[in-house]
Amino acid sequence: MPHDLSLAGKVCVITARTLFILAVTGTIGTLSQPQPANRPAGGSPLTSQDADRANRFSIRRQDAVDWLVKPDGTGFFSLGACCVAMGATRKEFDPDNPGYAAWQQYPDSSQWAEATLRRLKSWGFTTIGGWSDFDILKQRPDPEVVFTPVLHIGSTAGAPWWDMWDAKVVGRMEDVAREQILALRDDPRLLGYYSDNEMGWWNATLFKMTLEQAPISGQRRRLIALLRQTYRNRWPELLKDFEPEGADNWEALERTGMLYLRPGGKGIRVMHQFLGLLAERYYSLVREIIRKYDQRALILGDRYQSFYYPDVARASAPYVDAISSNLNANWSDGSFVRFYLDTLHALTGKPVIIGEFYMAAAENRSGNKNNHGIFPVADTQKERAAGFRRTLEALLRTPYVVGADWFQYFDEPMHGRGDGENFNFGLVDIYDRPYEELTAAAASLDLLALKSRRAPPRGDASQGVPPAPLNPLGQKDSRFALQDWDRERGFVKPVSQFALADLYVCWSKDAIYLGLYSQDIVENAFYRSKIIPKADRAEWIVAPGRSGKTIRARIGGGLEPILNDRGIKIANFSGVDLNVRNIAALELPAQRFGKDRFRAGDTIQFSSTLHTHCQAYRVDWKGKFVLQE
Repeated sequence: MPHDLSLAGKVCVITARTLFILAVTGTIGTLSQPQPANRPAGGSPLTSQDADRANRFSIRRQDAVDWLVKPDGTGFFSLGACCVAMGATRKEFDPDNPGYAAWQQYPDSSQWAEATLRRLKSWGFTTIGGWSDFDILKQRPDPEVVFTPVLHIGSTAGAPWWDMWDAKVVGRMEDVAREQILALRDDPRLLGYYSDNEMGWWNATLFKMTLEQAPISGQRRRLIALLRQTYRNRWPELLKDFEPEGADNWEALERTGMLYLRPGGKGIRVMHQFLGLLAERYYSLVREIIRKYDQRALILGDRYQSFYYPDVARASAPYVDAISSNLNANWSDGSFVRFYLDTLHALTGKPVIIGEFYMAAAENRSGNKNNHGIFPVADTQKERAAGFRRTLEALLRTPYVVGADWFQYFDEPMHGRGDGENFNFGLVDIYDRPYEELTAAAASLDLLALKSRRAPPRGDASQGVPPAPLNPLGQKDSRFALQDWDRERGFVKPVSQFALADLYVCWSKDAIYLGLYSQDIVENAFYRSKIIPKADRAEWIVAPGRSGKTIRARIGGGLEPILNDRGIKIANFSGVDLNVRNIAALELPAQRFGKDRFRAGDTIQFSSTLHTHCQAYRVDWKGKFVLQE
């Protein structure tokens, strides 16, 4: 999500959301006792070579579990809080839209910092996350709390949207990094840096903005070279995949012109190649710049915006110590899809750190309406605390996850911050009063014990298909679609690598139900018409039984679903541009499996395929399954 960086008194940043809109429109648990030095939590001593890396945090894998490791050898899980800051100053405070303002409760910054650090430690937090008042907090010595600032190296300088081969852009990236790194690098509590937050890795937008650059742009020249190589300098071959505007040959395109995807073509593949090329340049620059000024701290990635392109994630792997993403729980109970983190880890081979997770409640003391965004919202603070716990416990059970930061320390202003976001995200309300249900839930978790405990294997449909809920297709709001399904027992394992979707199955006496939750990044800017064509919408294919009729559904692009079979019922929620969720459910009558009705113990089989990202990616599932009570 976008953030108000004034909270931490940092530089003004052009947000990814703003640049995306401009490009599309054509305008520019309680802390445990310290462990013996040289020993990670729950395992054997580290080697002497590891111990020699004095004064440096690291990441180690032990017994198939990844750990953050302090300079003294102590392993830990990082539970952080973002925006640990003093809030609005006296000058900034708006009595018509009150927000958190520490001066109303504390006589000075020192007393605020002391009280806030004491609070966070008592609630089990180990880390001060992004957009925090590090200048104030670092003056209160406390070796048990570590820092993870967000540098905004790229977004402040316009990368990756502007020419990353331009010395001025690279110089600006270095200037931004140097100023912040020099202020923090000697603090022994500095764990590492996030290079950016929610970067605008929007494929169509980056492609468009690159073509709008001057002919001398290194970024534009590399794009033209990639196109020439891909289509072997044959303009008619390019025209099979793209619709040009303002250029009718290669020479003209060298100077100016725009390219749009031709519906049904394969141009998306070269666009993804270019996206990977840009990502490799960004991550290599970031690593070079950070290491120029700090050889010690970890490089933690750029905190994906609750979605990612596989091409971008892969490109990051050689240049980061951990891959980071923000995590929007997919349901209001705090649960999230399996593919998201599993595929991110598989693509990179890196430990994962969650830059932010969050949940709001309709019941809150700050007056937040929680209606300007698609973030999870529970009804009560008790349910919110349960959602927090569910998310965090799931992350602690995931062996490659080494940390997670809660967004944020205090609630957003009563009527929303500057961009309208108005959520009850805080550990405390705008009056500095803790939400006791939430903070008690955090304090009750023994992070080291939970992280050390070997997680039992997760259930799935191969062990038996669960019964359907009362109304499997009945939700009218995407936030609750599939929420009542038994998604743990009903999970269908994909047979393809790097899945970008989860598939669930359940049954009633009359039908089999399939539920799909996928990531589908579709941008209007791909097309000259600004309309997602049928041929490039996500396609979901299901073949029930041995000889049942194959069902094909076009379900993406924020449009009504199109089925080739009117006898099949479907529920569908899909988005476009900034809304990348694609959620659908099918009702398959028993007759499609050659039966009059189903009973426990019956065996079914089916195969399913999803084409997504304008047909760029494919996920497959298939198998035989036994129906269970």
